[in-house]
Amino acid sequence: MRAESGALSVSPLRRYGPAILWMGAIFLFSTDHFSGAQTGSLLLPLLAWLFPGAAAETLALLHEALRKVGHLTEYGVLAVLWYRARAYRTAAWVPEAARLALLVAVAYAVTDEFHQVLVASRTGSGVDVAIDAVGAAASLLLLRGSGAARAALARHEEKNPGRGTPGPGASSEG
Repeated sequence: MRAESGALSVSPLRRYGPAILWMGAIFLFSTDHFSGAQTGSLLLPLLAWLFPGAAAETLALLHEALRKVGHLTEYGVLAVLWYRARAYRTAAWVPEAARLALLVAVAYAVTDEFHQVLVASRTGSGVDVAIDAVGAAASLLLLRGSGAARAALARHEEKNPGRGTPGPGASSEG
């Protein structure tokens, strides 16, 4: 059921769908298909080609660093998508939305690491949860500091409304 004005006129799928789909992608990234051995079979030859004189240990370290940057990025994107869902159609900073986005991202990081404990080729890691939390928090801090990015998110939603377009000064429910 939809209301007739503002953020309430947009279906929950439109607001929350991207964040939920991204959570599905993160779940996929936590399977055997994206284990260190699998990504290494692709990235290590590429790194060796890019850095032909590098020792095997250096290449392994670069591979591990790229995997950790992946954690930062995955959870940074997740936090922004949850922020977007809660601060729908507003360019103003919404602290409640940011807190919820961070909480969801960190909670999902914990469940993701637990999932990895159940996958034969993976291990769960508290360090990875911390890296995920830093990625989520950093992306939200960048978003807070960038009114232009928040305005772009709001403009995108106004140009692509689920149903109806809010008037000037419309804000989110939360």
